[in-house]
Amino acid sequence: MQPSFPEKTTMNYKTIYKILLGFSFSFLIGCGKNNTTTPMKRDIIDVVFASGYLAKTNEYTVTANTEGFLNLSLVKEGDEVKVGNDLFQLSNGVQSNQLDNALVNYQDAVTKAKPDSPQIAQLQLQIEQAETQLELDRKNLDRYSALLQTNAVSQLDFDKVKVQFENSKAHVEILKKSLSDLQQSLQVNLANAKSQLRIQQENNDDYFIKSQISGTVLNVYKEQGELVKRGESIAKIGGGGNILKLFVAEEDISRIALGQRAKISLNTEKDATFDAVITKIYPAFDEKEQSFVVEATFTNAPTSMYAGTQLQANIVIADIKNALVIPTDYLVKEDIVILEKDKKEVPIKIGIKTSEWVQVLEGLDESTRIITPKKEKE
Repeated sequence: MQPSFPEKTTMNYKTIYKILLGFSFSFLIGCGKNNTTTPMKRDIIDVVFASGYLAKTNEYTVTANTEGFLNLSLVKEGDEVKVGNDLFQLSNGVQSNQLDNALVNYQDAVTKAKPDSPQIAQLQLQIEQAETQLELDRKNLDRYSALLQTNAVSQLDFDKVKVQFENSKAHVEILKKSLSDLQQSLQVNLANAKSQLRIQQENNDDYFIKSQISGTVLNVYKEQGELVKRGESIAKIGGGGNILKLFVAEEDISRIALGQRAKISLNTEKDATFDAVITKIYPAFDEKEQSFVVEATFTNAPTSMYAGTQLQANIVIADIKNALVIPTDYLVKEDIVILEKDKKEVPIKIGIKTSEWVQVLEGLDESTRIITPKKEKE
């Protein structure tokens, strides 16, 4: 059996339906009317939005110049460091042996290159002995030369003595040349050994990583005991003051200029805004960020600042006080409005344009009534 409803109830639902229908019809008719307005005076600000983060004026990433396990980490995030301070030490067993060998070779080369080294001393002794023999042969030659004048010795005997003298003289020259060559060779070996020692010392220094700037350790990416490969980042250090890195879209970068003001909102202090000024515009497009990079500095800085803090910025392009403006919705095209009195489209000259307001420079005054173009087209 179907339930029945009193006639009164049925009439009530019909009545409510008619009321709602009538209200909706009246609302639609009302919406069909053109909205009108007149230009008004108010302040208008043109801004460019940019996202970004807080950074240090001097930042660098500590990287490994060689491969090894992180044996010792001497710093942590927040530590203050000076130029030349030790930061990390990598395992260097093989390199340590190579450095020891280079040091032994260098010390050996230094010993051999000394004037009283065994090799040099032996040759010098041989030269002294040869020079003594040369002096004896010279005297013997002089004596035979005198005897030859008196025919006391034969020409053959004289020639033998002369040959002996020439041989002794040549022997001395050969020994002296050998000494010179030996000394030069030992000096070359010394220089090579010194160079190899320096190279091994530099290679060994790669395992002892030092700070290149004075500043604060911002991040440490590796833990003690981890394998560090050549070129890998170990930490980041920041020095100097605080700056703002801002990312500006391609279509807006031409509007940015040095000295422009910016309003900054930090994610760490969302209830406050801070003033900054544009100090640097990078000349090239940043492929990584897919935007242009702009730097700014605070003119009134927050009390607490943390490197890497995300932020939003509104860069002030123009700030006009008491400007003549109309709502942006009243533009037909870029610079056309519709007059209420004759529904005629007229051009105007505009200045600053935002999502809500358009500055009127020429073509309208405060008494001119205009209508929205949307309903005029219908």
